[in-house]
Amino acid sequence: MEKFDELDAVAGNKGETFTKTQIKPFANETESNSGQGKVSKEHLKQAEYPFSSGIAVIINNIIFDKRLNLGDRKGSDVDASSLLQRFLEFGFDSDLLNDVTKKEMDTKFNEIIEDKKSLKTTDCLIVVLLTHGNEDSVFMTDGDVKIKNVMEYFNATNCPELHLKPKVFIFQACRGSDLGSGVERKVIRDRDPNQADAIASYVEYDEEFGEIIRIPNEADFLAVYSTSTGYGSFRNTETGSPFVRHLSDELREMKKGEDFYKVLTRVNKKVGMGYKPKHPSTSVVTQMPSFISHLTKDLVFNQKV
Repeated sequence: MEKFDELDAVAGNKGETFTKTQIKPFANETESNSGQGKVSKEHLKQAEYPFSSGIAVIINNIIFDKRLNLGDRKGSDVDASSLLQRFLEFGFDSDLLNDVTKKEMDTKFNEIIEDKKSLKTTDCLIVVLLTHGNEDSVFMTDGDVKIKNVMEYFNATNCPELHLKPKVFIFQACRGSDLGSGVERKVIRDRDPNQADAIASYVEYDEEFGEIIRIPNEADFLAVYSTSTGYGSFRNTETGSPFVRHLSDELREMKKGEDFYKVLTRVNKKVGMGYKPKHPSTSVVTQMPSFISHLTKDLVFNQKV
């Protein structure tokens, strides 16, 4: 029997809306990892995030409450183990959680937030959610959680120890029920040699910072999605998802000093242009990953092994 790639989608079930109540506001919202309400001007001028240690949390949801009418996510273990290996190679303090409820997610995130000593020495946070989803939510095993709420746990107000530090969220989940479409074209060889892609120049601000700066709650976040808004995201029951497979491969092969943006761009190309889902559809089916960056510097990982 031929194996078809599955969609990490929610078919006609919006699930339960989750509003977090366990996040505890800090008494001093201006406290930062740089000191009591202070940020170094040198830190602001840096073009690259300092990196020596990080925290990575992978939530791998496979089996869901039957009342949600969500299928088992077979093959997701392959994704989880490959990403866990990559983060360990980069020296991250990594944790893999399987079949997580909303309460368990809340407990884990608040555990991270409340460990201020560890956060002060942490240079980067990565949260991976391998699960079902829809346009604005992802599913824990007992209901849905707004993506906005997931990310708010670690914003500038709720987690001051991560001020000016990169916070990366990777979502392998559907963002709707539509199937990506496209056109097919025959590739021919150009007569002229291929030209290198243009590289945009980086222009630094040429202004003096005052005594006080405001750090937006959205600053230094990077949201990485396996598919575009409104569309499904495929996963093979035996080999895992094409998005995570290519992401893991690119992380393993990334060059020393290479910015994470370049890795994500290559993943976009390989999945968007090269992946052909096996789906019982007569039309051309595609999947186009995307990422939304609020990062303020280059993000470069250090491979430890």
